[in-house]
Amino acid sequence: MKKLYLLLFFLFWQQTGYLQDSLRLQYKGYVKNLQTMVFPGSNTVLLENLVHHRSDINWNISRSLTMITGIRNRIFTGNLKALNPDFVSQLQNSSDDFFPLSILWYNKGHSAIHTTFDRLFIEWNKEKWNIRIGRQRINWGINLAFNPNDIFNAYNFLDFDYEERPGVDAARVQYYYGSFSGLDLVIKGSDSLRGSAAALKWFFNTGGYDFQIIGGFSQSDYTMGAGWAGNIKNVGWKGEMTYFIPVDKKVQNKTFVFTTGVDYTFGSGWYIYSGYLFSEKSITGQQNILFRQSRLSARNLYPYEHNFLTQLSYQVSPIVSLSGAFIYSIHEEHPLVINPVVRINLSDRWDLDIIGQHFLPLAKSSKQEDVSLIFLRIKMSY
Repeated sequence: MKKLYLLLFFLFWQQTGYLQDSLRLQYKGYVKNLQTMVFPGSNTVLLENLVHHRSDINWNISRSLTMITGIRNRIFTGNLKALNPDFVSQLQNSSDDFFPLSILWYNKGHSAIHTTFDRLFIEWNKEKWNIRIGRQRINWGINLAFNPNDIFNAYNFLDFDYEERPGVDAARVQYYYGSFSGLDLVIKGSDSLRGSAAALKWFFNTGGYDFQIIGGFSQSDYTMGAGWAGNIKNVGWKGEMTYFIPVDKKVQNKTFVFTTGVDYTFGSGWYIYSGYLFSEKSITGQQNILFRQSRLSARNLYPYEHNFLTQLSYQVSPIVSLSGAFIYSIHEEHPLVINPVVRINLSDRWDLDIIGQHFLPLAKSSKQEDVSLIFLRIKMSY
């Protein structure tokens, strides 16, 4: 019955694209095909093909009331899926929140078909007030990569194929008492203490800098943190920090997560970002960053404690850009991640990306093997 209701709802929204003028609908989306090849340090090659269709629909009910819907349809095929025993649990955990708004239509062997609503909320705007109720993206992060302030929707930095980022089932109330100042209250629904969250953000601007202070409760932790964004002459400077205090200290330890970074754009078209992440008492290991379906938390953004990130990009021509990211972690294995990217804009609606991710320990005595991933993605937007 659940599948029937969601299917009918999905079909209804798809058909409303034809009624944009009369019902004041805004409709957009894309279709992507992502081919993944994984070389796990041996003669084995793991393959996965992902067909990803997305629809975003905004229904302007009145001048102050809007309904927003985002639907993801994905078809997975390949031995990479078959060899991951946690595929289904990772998929469901990363797709659902308090409300079960996803359907696993098919799952057998090398294939799976999955649909989820990652956006489904009502938004009300009135002068200084903004209220949202439903599944939505709550982005409290400031820094380019690794956001410990993002306690509701932390994401995997290496998951490049989910630009919209995951949603959360919550009620959100924002009040603006100035152009760049206000309060942001979020209460996340859950049927357990571990899944619940409620926090308040105070944001303001002073001295040419944007600041924010957060505090509340998130997934069995009391949290308090702060963030900033500004410039030192022509160099951008951002940072965030959050302190996590567990309710049950027998289960988890107190954790402090801090990140900061600077960025600069050269006149020749080059862009550079350099950042640092300190993640106290991190869970060491590659597995949770290799599987893109996993949902991370702001408490555990990366497997290692001390991490340095450098990102470079260059616009070769109006249609071709090159970029690369390097993440080095201070650890006995000296792990390094190399992430080159080539992006080609084929036309107004078509894009082609060639992406690599190489995980290697620099220490010769390391027991970890090199792992390389190559992605080929083509995208058609509408």
